[in-house]
Amino acid sequence: MENLSKKIEQMIKPYLEIQKTYKPILKIENKIGEVLLANLKATEQNTVIQKSLKEISSTLQKSFENINKIYSSMPKFKNPIFDNLETFKELGERLKEYAEKTPEYFLLIAQYGWFIDLDSELNFASKIAYRIQNDEIEKANELLVEYYKTNIDEIFKSLIKRHPNRKEIFEEILYSFKNNNHFTLIPTVLTQVDGICFDFTKKKFFIKDNKHLPQVTSELEEVAGKFLVLYLSPLQNQTPIMVREQDIHKFNCHLNRHEILHGINTNYGIEINSLKVISLLKYISDLLTDLDNKTFTTLS
Repeated sequence: MENLSKKIEQMIKPYLEIQKTYKPILKIENKIGEVLLANLKATEQNTVIQKSLKEISSTLQKSFENINKIYSSMPKFKNPIFDNLETFKELGERLKEYAEKTPEYFLLIAQYGWFIDLDSELNFASKIAYRIQNDEIEKANELLVEYYKTNIDEIFKSLIKRHPNRKEIFEEILYSFKNNNHFTLIPTVLTQVDGICFDFTKKKFFIKDNKHLPQVTSELEEVAGKFLVLYLSPLQNQTPIMVREQDIHKFNCHLNRHEILHGINTNYGIEINSLKVISLLKYISDLLTDLDNKTFTTLS
């Protein structure tokens, strides 16, 4: 029995390492409704996402099936190893769900003007998406406002550390937020989104490719690993902040970079809009610097 135990421990060791890395997934809510995105058209980018997700799900599923076959053939007596296998089975189910639904959650939330901080808990996007799916838009906004206001100092501390050449600008943005200077803050943040993209890739966010998507999207897709690709859906589809002026009516959120910087929208200067553009800035910074152990290095 001792030899069997050692073999099992050796077999599940890599998966227990995943458990350590993705421990917050165990807190993900069990009941999440199916995402309803009937108004979205299928795009080539969606096909790429789905293909990647199928590969992830297929790999995970095969691993789970092998583990379950071994587990089901063993006598069920009290043994801590079997307890670990049960834990791993639950972890595997949560990972599979996370891999399948994260792109939908991120895109749905972005269509309401928000972008998820990748330093937040892994179940944060599912909580917000659940509210939106149930037409609790105000509650979703409240949760996001609370999150970004509570973490505003840490967010800018992180941004300054990552982008030290923009320290004074970020300090001014934070000062503007705390003093309710939202009309000044929002255009400045939008320029910095382009700026950090250019620093790292020599491409910009609000300059579009021939598919009307951000230039930087293709750069991120090229370096995206199996898990990084889960978070790219807001850049691979149209969202209100980036669409052409004539397309903004298709979204519930009308916060649009073109209308702001070209003087068309004169009512944008409110706190929630400041937090939305800050969420975009943090999200783009996360993709450029954090997820894949420094996805890019600054191009000087």
